[in-house]
Amino acid sequence: MRGIKRSCAFLLALCIIFTGCGKKAESKSETSETSETTTVSEIETTTSETSAKTEGSASYVDKLFTTDKVHTINIELSDEDWSDLKENPKSKTKYEANITIDGETLENVSFATKGNTSLSSVADDEDSDRYSFKVNFGKFTDGQTYYGLDKLYLNNIYADATYMKDYLSYRIFSEAGIESPLVSYVSLTVNGENAGLYIAIEEIGESYLARTANGEGELYKPETEQLDNINGGDMKLPDNMQQPPEEFDGSEAPESPSGQQGDNSDSTSSEDDRRGMTPPNGGEMPEKPNGQQFDGEMPQMPDGAEPPQGGGFGSADNGASLKYTDDDKESYSDIFDNSITDPDDSAEERVIATLKKLSEGDTEGALDTDSVIRYFAAHNFVMNYDSYTGNMFHNYYLYENSGKLSMLPWDYNLAFGAFMNQGGKSDDSSAFDSTTIVNYGIDTPLFGVENSDRPMWSWIAENDEYLEEYHEVFGELLENYFESGEFETEIEQLYNMILPYVEQDATAFYSADEFKTAYSTLKSFCLKRAESIRLQLDGKLSADSSEQNDGDKVDASDINIDDMGTQNFRDMKQHEFLTSDSADENQ
Repeated sequence: MRGIKRSCAFLLALCIIFTGCGKKAESKSETSETSETTTVSEIETTTSETSAKTEGSASYVDKLFTTDKVHTINIELSDEDWSDLKENPKSKTKYEANITIDGETLENVSFATKGNTSLSSVADDEDSDRYSFKVNFGKFTDGQTYYGLDKLYLNNIYADATYMKDYLSYRIFSEAGIESPLVSYVSLTVNGENAGLYIAIEEIGESYLARTANGEGELYKPETEQLDNINGGDMKLPDNMQQPPEEFDGSEAPESPSGQQGDNSDSTSSEDDRRGMTPPNGGEMPEKPNGQQFDGEMPQMPDGAEPPQGGGFGSADNGASLKYTDDDKESYSDIFDNSITDPDDSAEERVIATLKKLSEGDTEGALDTDSVIRYFAAHNFVMNYDSYTGNMFHNYYLYENSGKLSMLPWDYNLAFGAFMNQGGKSDDSSAFDSTTIVNYGIDTPLFGVENSDRPMWSWIAENDEYLEEYHEVFGELLENYFESGEFETEIEQLYNMILPYVEQDATAFYSADEFKTAYSTLKSFCLKRAESIRLQLDGKLSADSSEQNDGDKVDASDINIDDMGTQNFRDMKQHEFLTSDSADENQ
């Protein structure tokens, strides 16, 4: 009797199993018959707690961020919302939308504009709606991700005629051994209308940590409060500067005299045209080195001379310089007010304690020294001075894990000399001509600040052992990526892949012909930069810019930096508002 009961129970279980399988197969068949594109039900949807914890399971890597093709993304939102976005782009309203990525659709995602300078420039241009966008997959649907990716940036490639500065910069960081944000190219449409060629960028946040660090550690994105990046707050200026007029909103970028991008002409704007700004020191403009009155143009300096120290946005610091001042958390508001993860009090205290260790010379106890050295090798190759190595106090992430700090790269559209370029093509009147920029010393990479102002860099420069490690990383980068021919092969393949899209991009900031010139210029710049650094490593050219002999430098006089794109910041005088497009990343 017991055997009969067991047999019956077994047969009953089999019936239930087969019935369930039949229903599941039937349901899947109905889905495939009623939809031509894959819907959200077929895409990995996880909560933050259960999202992918290893690189192998972060499947968005092999979906959106393969770089052998241009991906497709279509955004669908109501006509009313799309019209409202275009009418009020600076509000950065988060609209509910559907997104289709390479044929797979996720519903009810958040879609919003992003940026500052590029956003204002496009908003003020009656002929363009080419904004950068941010997609939050789980904003309106708890736990929804795209194969583990929670947030995505769609970069409009502003001020970059090469279409490659961000992409190539992150590749160089990867070659140097830094876990960079993933990037790929996408052909973007909104409600079926072509929006142009964009770059998709992985947000450095929870998904990034899950992919690279098993979800461990804390992330911060230090920004000086002067960049007005915190929830649209009031911009704060140094005490010796007057506040701007009430009508100035802090986010609008000054226009060039011609009102066009890429204008190489000298500024002809009058004092009254400069957004109503009043210079420091009781209304007097800074003096030139020879004591003459400043006339609106930056002072010219001899080759190899350092630019003026301090000033600009770097003159006020609440932690973004990574200097230790005291144990008060308020002294580090530029760090803690910009947390990406959700650190508790003990995590913030670890950061302060670590900065204190660094200030006391305990480098090994404070930093992941290998990672920071690799970061600066890549960063100093691509030469982005809208960053920590300039005086802008932003465009980097600070990662803390187990009481050790490291840095991560972000926002490189002004790399490859654009930010320090003042005169375009090399000539005798330009303080930082192309040859000076290409040969800029790798041991003196700061621009506008002193080593003492940048403790995260200075420990390398001031220690022979660490400086040698830094040189070794540079040597590996040159040998493996540039001198091997891999760089040329990759950039040529990239050019051929995106050229048809650039030629058909009706919303582009630059023409196809300008892109072709920019590509050639970028390729030449990188090869000459690699050649110069090799000379510096071999002792044939000083790695200190102030000690370089002109005859030893790599000749880059045929390069016009402006051909690679410009944000027209040369027309934005020292005390006007140059803000980063990454200032709203943590919102």
